[in-house]
Amino acid sequence: MIPAYSLQELHLQRSWLTIGVFDGVHRGHQQIIRRLTAGAHAAGSQAVVLTFWPHPATVLGNRDFKCLTLPEERIRLLSVLDIDVVVVQTFDASVASTAAADFVAGLKEHLGMERLLIGYDFALGKGREGDAARLRALGEQLGYALEVVPA
Repeated sequence: MIPAYSLQELHLQRSWLTIGVFDGVHRGHQQIIRRLTAGAHAAGSQAVVLTFWPHPATVLGNRDFKCLTLPEERIRLLSVLDIDVVVVQTFDASVASTAAADFVAGLKEHLGMERLLIGYDFALGKGREGDAARLRALGEQLGYALEVVPA
């Protein structure tokens, strides 16, 4: 498994991706990750997890948020789940203010994203504008498939 600490470090050709804080890597996280790794590896692609540090609530809420795991612990927990690459992206005001379309374009550029797996309540981008409907539309434009994993 390859750990990376910024999307800019990577230039992958083909990947399947899931995004989230993954604090504690609980059973719901594991369900998404199992689906990710099985599908990616069957397709001959890399399974990639993008997580954030610090927790977005810390930046967005201007409050101290206690996490169950630090980035290195999270990487260790994810490494046993057959992930190929874990990206620990710094979450700061710049990332928080990035439009969903711009963030996803960066994922496509740096990760060669072919498929994005998200949880049923996932959203990204400024103001959480990148919900499932928006991410599906962006996928049609940018050339990736979206899969929403139910609860």
